[in-house]
Amino acid sequence: MNNQLEEQFQKLSQSYLNDVDSNCAQHLQKDRFIIPLIASVTQGIMTAVPEQVAKILDANIAPEVLLEVLYQLAPVIGTLKVKQALEQVNSVFEERKITLTPVESEADENYGAQVQAQLYGTEIKNLLKDLPDNAGTFIPHALTEHFFNDFYNRKALDVRDRERYELLALITMNVEFQIKAHARGSLKAGNSESELIWSVIQLLPYIGFPFVINSVQVIHQEAQTLKE
Repeated sequence: MNNQLEEQFQKLSQSYLNDVDSNCAQHLQKDRFIIPLIASVTQGIMTAVPEQVAKILDANIAPEVLLEVLYQLAPVIGTLKVKQALEQVNSVFEERKITLTPVESEADENYGAQVQAQLYGTEIKNLLKDLPDNAGTFIPHALTEHFFNDFYNRKALDVRDRERYELLALITMNVEFQIKAHARGSLKAGNSESELIWSVIQLLPYIGFPFVINSVQVIHQEAQTLKE
């Protein structure tokens, strides 16, 4: 894109970006800076990552938290995108001479499995039980061990944050069934309806109105269902 086109688009979109940011700032704190990174990495747009990482660090968000957000995306969006993002993150860390504190783990190795049971029960196991050749057994097993136990056991993020960030990645990918399940899981984990909806609104410049409007409706419906 030549400079003239870039300047023209920047001028056209800046008020839109400013409007979203200023309104989200009234409802969100650290997530205002984390959410754009989630959107970029989920979409595979790595050129945006260094600037977003710099903004996160400038907002006094711990580098361990930033890394844990990316690690948690791996079982949602795949390891390759996360590896690419980590290369960009590492260059910023090296430039700023950042040192990392080791992350502690829960004493109970099955902590993640317990969280899964509380939030989702046996939903996936029941859904996939008719798959052939043990596929219906392996996928739920892998989900428990490598989505929940491997990641949720780490103390760098709490369950509430993990559920919220996963939901935002799913919304960015527009995975309808999973959005509904994780909207409910995020609410059960302690996220408020307002916080989830404003988090999705922060995604607006990165994923557009159709995905946002569909997703906030799902969140609202699940919140109403849990109140019944």
